[in-house]
Amino acid sequence: MKLIFVRHGQTDFNKNKLPQGQEIDAPLNDTGIRQAEEAAKYIPAEIDFIIASPMKRAAQTAEILNRVLNKRIEFRDDVKELRYGDLAGKPWPQIAEILNDADAKEKDDAIAFDYSMHGGDSAESFKARVAAFAKEMQDTYPDQTILVAAHGGVIDAMHILFPQEEKATTDNASVHEFTF
Repeated sequence: MKLIFVRHGQTDFNKNKLPQGQEIDAPLNDTGIRQAEEAAKYIPAEIDFIIASPMKRAAQTAEILNRVLNKRIEFRDDVKELRYGDLAGKPWPQIAEILNDADAKEKDDAIAFDYSMHGGDSAESFKARVAAFAKEMQDTYPDQTILVAAHGGVIDAMHILFPQEEKATTDNASVHEFTF
């Protein structure tokens, strides 16, 4: 089975390097729409169906990709971005100050964070959610190829949980393939 993840296109929050999490449901900006249209050129035709986070930025990305694929889209909460709690939308220097941790952004990138004291996720609970999703897909669709329109944190967690030969950066509209 294959899971092909596409990170959503750019939002204004991405452009300004502000974490959104589940708390901020921002749409794609014009650049993000163009990025999703470009990403569609790199998606293999043999997709069986699409799963997408219901958050606007991922849902819009899935809909743009589906203009080429014409497959059913299933929206699922288990591929939503991590929760930052009351840290969402704040600049990283401010988050580092609030957490009293100069390495806050690096820990976020490495899925080694704990935002639970701020109403968000811990890295362990977040990785458990992503791992449960991947296992369910393997068990339910062992011979299928599924396109997943999701978020940078979800894709970073996938790379940590299921290392591939190369870990590409999780830029907006980047494509990541996981074979099981």
